[in-house]
Amino acid sequence: MNINVDSDLCSQCGVCSKVCPMGIIDPADEVQLPRVHEGMDAVCLSCGHCEAFCPSGALTFTDMGDKTHESVISKGAISPENLGLFLKSRRSIRTYKPTEVPYATIESILDIVRYAPSGGNSQLVEWLVIHDPRVVRNIAEQTIDWEREVAKSSLPMAPRASAMVAAWDKGTDVICRGAPHIILALMAEDKVMAMGDVITGDAIIALTHFEIAAQAFGIGACWARVLLIASQNRSSLLEYLNLPEGRRIVNAMLFGYPQYAPQFIPRRNPPHVTWR
Repeated sequence: MNINVDSDLCSQCGVCSKVCPMGIIDPADEVQLPRVHEGMDAVCLSCGHCEAFCPSGALTFTDMGDKTHESVISKGAISPENLGLFLKSRRSIRTYKPTEVPYATIESILDIVRYAPSGGNSQLVEWLVIHDPRVVRNIAEQTIDWEREVAKSSLPMAPRASAMVAAWDKGTDVICRGAPHIILALMAEDKVMAMGDVITGDAIIALTHFEIAAQAFGIGACWARVLLIASQNRSSLLEYLNLPEGRRIVNAMLFGYPQYAPQFIPRRNPPHVTWR
């Protein structure tokens, strides 16, 4: 990693050193500006805290792809009440319009999602977007074929699979819910094998950010758990998805424009909290 410090802007306040999660930035002194402690470059998480928290904008973290600073939202710009209403208004969407979401809109959402937290700022989540509704339909058909096999088995999920097959045969898409698009969260196979749940949780965090951010664009989403399980158990479906080499699906989500909009926030149980 590498940091550049503008000597004209640096106030030598030491904030960059204090907020560094790894404690590898030496504060300014009479001789030098803030700098990474000798031999500690490899320890850097590339999180950008040093750059983000610098009150004078003097520090630039040069290893990032973005070329310019983006100012954070001002304190109080979003009230707790408005943020709370926005988050509580999120609903899993299972009825969609056939209208396709433009590529540019999806890219705008993913530009937000790349800021989702990840363990050690690893940023290991990659994306496969199934944009063609015809391909989505084919995926749903292959998934229900797997459900037919499960329904005939002695597996605990057989009764549920039987119900899903019956609904499908009556014309209800219980797999992709008529959504025009699917987004798959991918990770490198070797990383998943080595670290398991330690890193796959990052995909859940990232897809949660996707679902929440999509809402601001008028787009609804729903977790595609059945599709995920089918892809892990039906090799022909996995082949059809044609993942980039060395990648594994770690979670999946349906998305598109909602057919209906919620009018009220449904009631929920109060939080169960233990205080120490």
